[in-house]
Amino acid sequence: MFYLRRIIWLFGFFMITVRLYCQERGMISDSFNRLGIYEEVMKKNYPAAIARYQQALAFDDANKRYRETVVDCSQILNLYFYSGNYPAAMKIATKGLSLAEEHHDRVQMAKYYGIIGFIYLRQGNTSEARKNYTLYLELAEEGKDSLLMADAYSNIGTTDAAGHNYTVALSSLFRACRLYEHQDNVERLANASYSISRVYKEMQDYGQALIYSLKALEGIAKTGYNEYDKAVYLINAGDIYKELSQFGKAIQMTRQGLAIATNIAHREDQQDAWHTLSDIYARQGQYDSAYLYYTLYSALKDSIVNDRSREEIQEIYEQYAVDKKDKEIELQKEQLARQNLWRNIIIVSALLLIVFTLLLVNRRRLKHKADYEMKLNRQRNDLFNAIIMAQDNERKRIARDIHDTLGSLLSAAKLNLSAIDEMNGSSAEERQYTYKTTLALLDEAAIELRNIAHNIMPAGLSQIGLPATIKSVLGSISLSRGLEVQYNVHGFEERLPEPTEISLYRILLELINNVIKHAAASRLTIQLIRHPKYINIVVEDNGTGFDRSFTAEKNKGTGLNNIRSRVDYLKGSMEIDSGKGTGTTVMIEIPV
Repeated sequence: MFYLRRIIWLFGFFMITVRLYCQERGMISDSFNRLGIYEEVMKKNYPAAIARYQQALAFDDANKRYRETVVDCSQILNLYFYSGNYPAAMKIATKGLSLAEEHHDRVQMAKYYGIIGFIYLRQGNTSEARKNYTLYLELAEEGKDSLLMADAYSNIGTTDAAGHNYTVALSSLFRACRLYEHQDNVERLANASYSISRVYKEMQDYGQALIYSLKALEGIAKTGYNEYDKAVYLINAGDIYKELSQFGKAIQMTRQGLAIATNIAHREDQQDAWHTLSDIYARQGQYDSAYLYYTLYSALKDSIVNDRSREEIQEIYEQYAVDKKDKEIELQKEQLARQNLWRNIIIVSALLLIVFTLLLVNRRRLKHKADYEMKLNRQRNDLFNAIIMAQDNERKRIARDIHDTLGSLLSAAKLNLSAIDEMNGSSAEERQYTYKTTLALLDEAAIELRNIAHNIMPAGLSQIGLPATIKSVLGSISLSRGLEVQYNVHGFEERLPEPTEISLYRILLELINNVIKHAAASRLTIQLIRHPKYINIVVEDNGTGFDRSFTAEKNKGTGLNNIRSRVDYLKGSMEIDSGKGTGTTVMIEIPV
C-alpha cells in the first residue's frame, strides 16, 4: 500500500512537471514568434507578419490571455489597414469586441466600436459608421473618459462630413479640438485639424482648409514618429495646393506623402497620392503622366474597395451581430434558469416553512390541549376529593349526632327499662315515674332521629321543592337567631331535577351556616332567580367579612371549598366580594 501511494505521488509530480515544461516551451515559442513579427514588420512584409500575429492570437486564445489578445488584435488591425484588407480587419474587430463584451471591458468595447465605425467609413457606409461611433461616444461618456470622448467626437465629425453634413461635422470636430487642447495631446489635435481641413476642402473653402492642413503638419512635426499620419497630412496638403493652383507646392507635398506611404507600404495613402498627382498633371495638360498615375490609382482602388469586399465586411459584422444575439439569448436562458431555480428554492422553502409552522402550531395546540386536560383532570380530582371529603364529613357528623345524642338517649332509655324490670319491690309511683321517664327519652330520641334525617335529606324538599324548603329553613333561623332575613324567589314555577335541587340545597345551607357561624351579621339577603338558561343565587350579609387573599388551605373551616366544589360539579361559576368590616356577597350562576 505504501509503494502504491508512492508511485501515484511520483506519477502526479511527473505530470505536473510535463505540463509546466510544455507551458514553458509554449512561452518560449511565443517569444520567438513575436521576434519574427518584429522582423517582418521592419521588412514591410505585412502578409508574413500577419501570419505570425495569427499564431500569437491562437496562443493567446489557448491560454486565455485576454490582455495579450487585446494588444495583438490592435497590432494586426494596423497591418490590415496598411494592406487595405478591410474584411480581415472586420473579423479581428468583431472578435476583439466580443472578447471585450465577455470581460465587461467598456474601454476596449468603445475602441472596437470606433474601429468598426472606421472600417464602415472607409467603405463609404456612413450610416453604419455613425451608429458605431455613437456607441463609442456613449461608452466614453459613461466612463467619463475625456480622451475617448474627444476621439468619438472627431470620428463622428468625419462621418458627418462624409455624409455632406458639414456644419454638424465642424461642430463635432471643434469640440474634439477643445478636449485635445485641454489634455495637451498634440498628436490627436493634429489629426482633428486634418479632419477640419478636409471638411473645409469639401466646402471648397480652400483658404481655411490650407490653414488647418498646415496646423496638422505642424503638430505631426512636433511628434515626428507617426509616418502614417504624416503621409496622409502631406497628401491632403498637396491636394489643397492643387485646388489653389499652386502646382509646384502641390507636387512637392504629394510626392513627399507618396514616398512615406510607399516606404511603409500603406496602400490607401498610395492610392490617394496617385489620384492627386493624376489630377495635378491633368490640370497642367501633361496627360501622359496624368494617365499613368490614374492607371495606378484605379488598379489599387479596385483591389481595396469593391462590391465583394463591402459584402464580405457586412457579412462579417452581421455574423458578429448574430453571435452576439445568440450569446444574449443563452445568457437570458441562464438567467431564466437561475431565476426559476431561485423561485423553486423560495417556493420549497416557503412550503417547508409553512409545514414547519403548522407542525409547530399543532404541537403547541396539542401541548395546550394536554395542559388543559391535565388541569381539567386535576380539577376533577380536586372536585372528587372535595366531594369525598364532604361525604366523609357528612358521615362523621351523622355518626357523631347518632353517637352523642341519639345513642345517649337510647342508652338511657335502655337503662330505665332494665331498672323497671328490677323494681319488683318498688312502689307503683316509682315504677310509674321510671316508665314515664323512659317514654320521654324515647320521644326525645325519635325527635333527634327526625332532626338527623332532616339534615341528611329534608322531607319537605322532595314534597314542596327547593324555594319553599329554603324559606322554611330561613324562618326557623330567623326565629331562633333573631336574624333579619330577606328572601326573594323568582321563576321557579317548574321543579328542577332532584339531583340539582339537592346540590343547590346543600350550597345554600352551607352559605347560610357560614353566615350564622362566622359573619356575626344582623341582616341576611338571599335571591334565588331562575333564568331560561341559568339559575342565579346571591347571598349577602352585613357581617364582619374576610380577606379575599386567603388560600383554600386556610379556609377549610368556612366551608367555601365544599361550596366551590359543588358549584364546579354543576359546571357553574362563583364570585365572592368581601373585605374586613364590609360584609360578604356571594354570587353563583348554575347552568340549567
